[in-house]
Amino acid sequence: MPVHEVCPECGGKLKYIGAGTQKIEMELLGLFPDVGIIRMDADTTTRKNSHDKLLSDFRKRKAMILLGTQMVTKGLDFENVTLVGVLSADMSLYMSDYRANERTFSLITQVVGRSGRGEKPGRAVIQTFTPEHKVIALASKQDYEGFYDGEIALRHALEAPPVRDLISLTATGVDENAVLSACAKLKDALNNYFRGDSSVKLLGPAPTAVSKVKNKYRYRLLVNCENNKRVRETIAHVIKEFARDGKSRGVTVFADADMVD
Repeated sequence: MPVHEVCPECGGKLKYIGAGTQKIEMELLGLFPDVGIIRMDADTTTRKNSHDKLLSDFRKRKAMILLGTQMVTKGLDFENVTLVGVLSADMSLYMSDYRANERTFSLITQVVGRSGRGEKPGRAVIQTFTPEHKVIALASKQDYEGFYDGEIALRHALEAPPVRDLISLTATGVDENAVLSACAKLKDALNNYFRGDSSVKLLGPAPTAVSKVKNKYRYRLLVNCENNKRVRETIAHVIKEFARDGKSRGVTVFADADMVD
């Protein structure tokens, strides 16, 4: 179907562009040219003590707006902050990670908690394409118990941690075909060792959330299992055998249990 030029619900014009911190800073400067803006991101905090200096300037009211990435969402306590905005709250909600809901809920509740920490009441504005989503709604209310009840039920349905364990085998290399071939070999080997064991399930391979880093492709196999000694030793043996195979040169494999990225 053709791409919509306007929202079918509200009629608002759709803009298919991204918005990084620099772009947002430019927009804010146009709207509020006289209030001062401090931007905190990877570009502005590279120098030694730059992080502390920027926060100190904000505390001293040298600027009225603090704009930043996730580094400004927690651990900050400014009693005069009365308004917090969360931009693109959905961004982390649809990652291919079983912790996506948990991470999004935590991020929103943390940044919302930065507002109204003193005597003055605070307000938070959350920008989202799905305001009806349960995670967004619960986070806006800071309803921790409600989120836990729904999330733990989902983890049971998906057999995801903490109900069961997920051990990932990540293969990386500059040749994508070689990486995919390596994943196929690893999966065949694991299937042979765990044949007939219904407590172990293999998923994938599939690209990781960030599928290419420094010109290296990254694919991942997932082992849904109980993380016990037998499983760990079997996976370690398969990886060692793969590394000894001369045909595996150029591909690196590592394992991680219940990964958080």
